[in-house]
Amino acid sequence: MRLSLRVLVIAAPFFLAQAGLTQAVPSMVADADPTFDVATIKPSRPDEQRSVLVQGTRLVTADTSLVDLMMFAYGIHPLQIVDGPEWFSTEKFDVVVQPNLPGRPSTAQMRSIVQKLIADRFTLTFHHAQRELPVYRIVIAKGGPKLPATTKEGLETNTAAVAFREGTMTVRNATLPEFASLLQRYVRLDRPVVDHTGIAGKHDFNLHWTPDFSQFDGKSPWSVKSDENAPSFYTAIQEQLGLKLEAAKEPADVLVIDHADRPSQD
Repeated sequence: MRLSLRVLVIAAPFFLAQAGLTQAVPSMVADADPTFDVATIKPSRPDEQRSVLVQGTRLVTADTSLVDLMMFAYGIHPLQIVDGPEWFSTEKFDVVVQPNLPGRPSTAQMRSIVQKLIADRFTLTFHHAQRELPVYRIVIAKGGPKLPATTKEGLETNTAAVAFREGTMTVRNATLPEFASLLQRYVRLDRPVVDHTGIAGKHDFNLHWTPDFSQFDGKSPWSVKSDENAPSFYTAIQEQLGLKLEAAKEPADVLVIDHADRPSQD
């Protein structure tokens, strides 16, 4: 049976610790076009916790679906994946990807590697289309933005990095479009996020809010205690970053699935 993934939501956000925040690894050459040298894809154990981790030069995931991998590879929301089979979101995999070139890939390079991986191992093919979708627009709030320019200290300059724990997000060296993509991947929002601020440059900032665990039947999936003094997510965006999320509808690119197979593991 096939269904449109436009009606699916993520079971839980990724729980990520990005190595770029804490580990100094020389960057891959900026104009390099890497692929994967070694890659393993194995079914996840039922008790695993979803994660996507950059370890030095490798990408390591646990309990990730093909929807999760496509979200990372193409910077999209599940609503932008259309006509995929049900197993796209229900079957989970552990993935280890080692690039074929030395150095730590930039975000764009790692995305390109994962695109090549899922095309090869999942035999994924699709075509692009335009659909009107509900979105959240990031706009500048009254009073103006509160976004310090990146210091780039201890961080390679070609890679955005994020450390995420439910209720806390630490972002380094990120543009506003990259921040929009990070919100899609790590905060459980019901629609794509699109940058409408026009703000250029890269920024370092922290965001702290009270998680809405009603999305998980009132319980944190990671036993994280909520800070009752922190604001809601939408209030935190406005008070701490000087930004606002506005609900709207607008044309968006979607990936219409033509073919996919369950992954080969060799």
